[in-house]
Amino acid sequence: MNENSCDSVSFYGADQKSNSLFVKMTHRGYHITELILQVTLSDGRIYVLPDCPDTITVGDISKKWSASGLKIESLEPRQRWRITYNGFLRNQCRGNTSNNDNVEHIRLNFIFIGKPRSLEWPDDWSTYLHADALAREPWKNQYWMHKIQLIDDTGFDLWGSIIGQITFKDSNTSEFYLRGLCQRRWGKHESYQFHKTLTVVGVTQHGAMYYLGVSNTKHSFSHMQFGHLQEAGGMITKIDWTNLQLSDFEKEDTFPINYKIAFTAAGKQYSSVINYSVGTAITCYNGQPWSWACTTRNLRVQLNGSTGVGLMITCCSYTGPRQLQTSIAKIQRITWPDTFAQKDKYILRFDDKQCQNESVVGGKGYSLAILTSIDTDDVLPQGFCITSLAFERQLQHRKQLQNLINDISCCKKKEDLESYCQKAVSIIQGTPVEKEIAKMILQGLKELESSVNEKGVWRYAVRSSAIGEDNEETSAAGQNSTYLGVKNASDVIECVAKCWASLFSYQSVEYRRQNGLPIRASMGVCIQRMVDAEAAGVMFTRHPTTGDPSSIVITANYGLGETVVSGKIEPDTFMIHRKWDNTLTIGASVLGNKEHKILLDDIGVITSALSEQEIKKISISDISALRLAKIGLHLESLFGSARDVEWAIVDEQIYMLQARPITTIDAWTDFEIMHELDSGVPCDVDLMTFANIGEVLPYPISPLSISTIMKVLNLSLCAKFNKFDCCYFHMVGMRCAMNYLDSTLQDVGEEMTMMNKMIDLAICGRVVTTSEVHKAAIEKYGIVSKWRRMYMTYEIFTTAWRNDALVKETIDIFNKYTLDANEFDTPLDLYNILNEKYGEIFLIGKGHNMASLVSVSYQMIAMSLLTNGSDNFTSEHLADIAVLLSSCTNVISTEVPIALGKIAACIRRSGKADEFSKLETTKVITWLELNCPPAAEKLQIFFKMHGHRCVHELDLFTEPWILKPDNIINTIQVLAMSIEENYVSKTLSVQETITSLKTPTSSIIKFFLRMVIPLCRKAVTLREMTKNVTISAMHILRLAYRRLGVLMVTESYIPDEQLIFFLTHQEIGQLLNNHNNNRLLVRKALRRRKIYQKVAKFEYSEFSTGMPVPIEPTLDASSYEGFTKIEGTSVCGGSVLGRACVITDLSEANIIQHGDILITHCTDIGWSPYFPLLAGIVTELGGLISHGAVVAREYGLPCIVGAKGATQVFQTSDTVLLAGDVGMLQLIKKA
Repeated sequence: MNENSCDSVSFYGADQKSNSLFVKMTHRGYHITELILQVTLSDGRIYVLPDCPDTITVGDISKKWSASGLKIESLEPRQRWRITYNGFLRNQCRGNTSNNDNVEHIRLNFIFIGKPRSLEWPDDWSTYLHADALAREPWKNQYWMHKIQLIDDTGFDLWGSIIGQITFKDSNTSEFYLRGLCQRRWGKHESYQFHKTLTVVGVTQHGAMYYLGVSNTKHSFSHMQFGHLQEAGGMITKIDWTNLQLSDFEKEDTFPINYKIAFTAAGKQYSSVINYSVGTAITCYNGQPWSWACTTRNLRVQLNGSTGVGLMITCCSYTGPRQLQTSIAKIQRITWPDTFAQKDKYILRFDDKQCQNESVVGGKGYSLAILTSIDTDDVLPQGFCITSLAFERQLQHRKQLQNLINDISCCKKKEDLESYCQKAVSIIQGTPVEKEIAKMILQGLKELESSVNEKGVWRYAVRSSAIGEDNEETSAAGQNSTYLGVKNASDVIECVAKCWASLFSYQSVEYRRQNGLPIRASMGVCIQRMVDAEAAGVMFTRHPTTGDPSSIVITANYGLGETVVSGKIEPDTFMIHRKWDNTLTIGASVLGNKEHKILLDDIGVITSALSEQEIKKISISDISALRLAKIGLHLESLFGSARDVEWAIVDEQIYMLQARPITTIDAWTDFEIMHELDSGVPCDVDLMTFANIGEVLPYPISPLSISTIMKVLNLSLCAKFNKFDCCYFHMVGMRCAMNYLDSTLQDVGEEMTMMNKMIDLAICGRVVTTSEVHKAAIEKYGIVSKWRRMYMTYEIFTTAWRNDALVKETIDIFNKYTLDANEFDTPLDLYNILNEKYGEIFLIGKGHNMASLVSVSYQMIAMSLLTNGSDNFTSEHLADIAVLLSSCTNVISTEVPIALGKIAACIRRSGKADEFSKLETTKVITWLELNCPPAAEKLQIFFKMHGHRCVHELDLFTEPWILKPDNIINTIQVLAMSIEENYVSKTLSVQETITSLKTPTSSIIKFFLRMVIPLCRKAVTLREMTKNVTISAMHILRLAYRRLGVLMVTESYIPDEQLIFFLTHQEIGQLLNNHNNNRLLVRKALRRRKIYQKVAKFEYSEFSTGMPVPIEPTLDASSYEGFTKIEGTSVCGGSVLGRACVITDLSEANIIQHGDILITHCTDIGWSPYFPLLAGIVTELGGLISHGAVVAREYGLPCIVGAKGATQVFQTSDTVLLAGDVGMLQLIKKA
């Protein structure tokens, strides 16, 4: 890359409170990087990098997008990035130049989540704007038409969201939910291509976002305009025309007020008004010396009346005073030198350049080699490394040992892992070191001692240096052995063997297994001369917990540093205050409660008690502490990251013993883990809900299911509406919500209608579309046209007409959907097959969506007939709707309680019900086979028909009944001891249904109802049938992934089978194709599993405007003092008096008694086994199409939904009256 080339990435995000983030990193030639980081807060604070306006720094050559503490990590190509910064920022409001008063420690942790589709540059440049740019140019020669080829600038734009946290100097943390744009560009730098550029990004409250630009190029177009738009509904289109002109912004000291920009996109006209927020202009300079000026201004914008915020960026050539910044020297890491083809290269001195290769000498060896190469006043004790080639040579000819290691590596002996590790350690330690290797070690010791003209006995430290330990992300410190004070050569060789053996100690093997590292690892060994330290300890060049660069922490004790490193004493502590310009002062010094020290002795090392004077005195002077801190800053600048440094002092001479990375500086936060797989940030007017979807998916969803099932189901819903830029199932914090505006209100009329209320009732169990929500929908999408409404009606009737055929097609697809995962013996082969299995899931999901649409449509027709002429629902309407929708025959989910009742009856008839009810669940199936074969056969049939169902069944992580039958067996045990009943459908004929209606209806309405009711009932049957097929297909995938988990454990990719569900499908592929990346992905999966348990306890409002955030539970019984009843929506009539059974989780269902009135948050198929025991059902969530409503109507159980706060108002054993006809639950007697 030369000085005119560049590779850049930028992110901009903002919310309507005027919080915003702008980040741009540009790599140029000669490892030069340009950085812009701007954080604007709603209270007026603006933070920039301390060196602003200068942008020049030196990039981290080991990581592409890393420089000066700012790190940008690609999590998923063109989809997700992680943006982190932990360091100093300047509060621009307190001055334009950095000083001690305006520079603060700030930590940023953000995730950018992109939309599914990106726009390529310049391929997606509008042909209209391209033609306009061409038309303005003089026609000089035949190459006039090809001027676009002179634009040496390629990349893509991606609309999306930025979710994250900012931690301030006082440790307070604020959360931010921003929407905006990511841009990638590579080619020639802007300063080489353009005279001037101006771009505007706008983010409106109704969801529309736009990007507009105009440029004057040096080599192609004198005036080129470009841009694109994300519409409020999510569709992304090119901008085809705009009146934005560069000439309107020629004067840099003035800015137009109420500047109007018109543009067109996809045939629609848009009018934008922008205003500059005074005082927010920030100018930065690129180049060395400065050659390009970039000014950003925060904006208030309007787009077709919708208010919003934005950013204007103007760039032009810099003509001011020249500035030149001296570049910082960086360490060049050597990787795989050609000389390592020599297989006899068994030792390398620290000062050998070839020792700067971590893959040959391990983490410690690499660190010591780098420290040796640094030209500083501090000294590193001399030594050498035994390479990993020597270790491999030692193992090469030991067949028994290789077999043992292979068994450990493949986890074939998992149950006896510790004993096998002990055998491996014993064999390695007891095997003499190869003569050739031992000879080279002796030679190395001899050369080491002869290089220093000192008399006396030398002592050595022999340290393990495993390949892959002590890197930027993770540290394996303490996992392998270290030996101090080793005196003679024979002891050194013996300790080398012990270090090798420690690599296969149970502790070390288990650490690698739990972190996804290859168990069959390799190791170098460091042999280093020890210094008889007067004092020693550890220095962190940043605060090890917060990463605060203003705090350098030094811990110390008398003697060797082992007492500090091992944590055996409370050391002395210095807090060195570091200013933004690296000025150092003593912040605080604390005397430690230390009692002993470790010293070198003729026999090795000894522990000695401290004298009274040493106990009362800090072990190093202030001057030494400041000298150490200065060395720490130098090391940090050389390595490009914070360091954990071990040091020693002898006669005021400082010795560096080791310098490893501090791995906590950019550690993932819980918030990041929780939101990494989110769908993004909805706009400020979007109505988000957990109604309906919260019944089917009441718990957090595993990352594997988010990346597969939820993604495919969302695509199938997009296909149904032919809107692939929408997100109907919205992931937020590992939970699934529904964008209610996108799902039900994209096509709204000028006035709110009864139809809107009917949809609310069907989905949510109550009316939620208020006049404010309706107004927001109109402002976001506009009023639906007459032609669009006619087309929608035609499409619904066409789909309804073809419903039987569509359902048959769906079932036919499922019948051909097969995958026997047990046929596969390697994880990669099975993974590749799984990649091909999602096309059918998409089609099956689409079929279920169509069947659901038809079912809801028929229900809307029935309700329209019943409520003819009414503006609102009455209690009679609600009761009659429940009657209309009851008695749907052949609904597959209602077969569950019937089948269980028959199994229980069979057991009762055997006369052994009492014995059966007392059995442990694990012994039931065997007992039935011996004592009641007919019941055993019925149970087997049940699992074959319904075993794939359960609560939260759309999540692949969930164990269905066939894999975890405990709940089913417990229910049968309860039913077997209950009074025998015949659980049959209480079916009303169509005529009986119409006769029982309370709402006055005309004869013509009754005539149409006779036609519609059978269609309604059949549609429900077909909908439940396609749902069952969808779940069955997902269960096939579930079993395949479980098998894949077993295979990945066998080959040491992951530590346990269940962890596969906490990796995304893409991450599984990364593991299988790049084993070196295992550690980070496995650690993240382990964190996700831990966070999953935490997220499960979070509560959300049923409805929220904008981004859903967890709420603190405030509902309790005391909040409802004086309340004796709760109202909801009736979905099945009838009244019942009985015992309340309040359950908030299905795991508590074992407390249900026969005749209980169940009060719970929501129900789905997993509750079906308990319906035969119940006398009534009350749920806080739910609608007319909820599973609980369907089954309750099938069995004539009084049921109300949408009973807010019911689980808090009532408690188990209360006597309550459930009046299903009027939608009320009333307390009769307190427990």
